[in-house]
Order: sequence, then structure tokens, then C-alpha cells
Amino acid sequence: MANTEMLVIKRGYDFSKWLLQHTGKFPKSYRFSIAAKLENGALDFIEATTVANMRKNKLPLLKQADEALARLRLLFRLSYEMRFINLKSYKFGSGQLVELGKLLGGWIKNPG
Repeated sequence: MANTEMLVIKRGYDFSKWLLQHTGKFPKSYRFSIAAKLENGALDFIEATTVANMRKNKLPLLKQADEALARLRLLFRLSYEMRFINLKSYKFGSGQLVELGKLLGGWIKNPG
């Protein structure tokens, strides 16, 4: 496994663990909608990147991961605007999502 691929998977995994600790604190009325979609998006991302790393034709799965990341960004911003996530957590999480996007973009450009 090349360094970039390993880093994308590890950072995605770490972000997922961090996110799961926050979505449990969402208001009960939003846990089965926004929180669940956020959690599923994070899990879809790490699943797609992990499986892509094992395939010869990585591009379709990397594009799925990119789509999951776009959904994550949107739902994460909505969570902040709905005040489910505080500013400090939003800044941290947004930074993580930007980094994941850059790493994934590099992998998509050179899927190996």
C-alpha cells in the first residue's frame, strides 16, 4: 500500500471515529436523519477507499468515495448551521474534510 493511499484510509478512519463521538450528541429528533446520514457517509468513505486499495481498477470506487465526501461536507455544514456542532468542532472537522479531499484528489489523479 502506497503512502498516500494508506494516509487517506487512516485519516478517513480517524475522522469517522471523531465524528461518531459527536453525532451521538445530536438532538434526539435528528439522530435518525442528519446524524445517521453523516455516520453512513463517513463509513461509506472509508469502505470505498479501503476496497479501492485492493482493486486493480480503483477509479470507480475512488469516485464513490469522492461523492461520499461531498455529502459529508454538505451535512457537516448543515449540522453546524443547525447548532448541533460547535464552532471549534466545525473548524476541526472542516479542516479534516479539506485534507481528505486533497488526499483523495491526489489518489484519483494517480490511481496506480
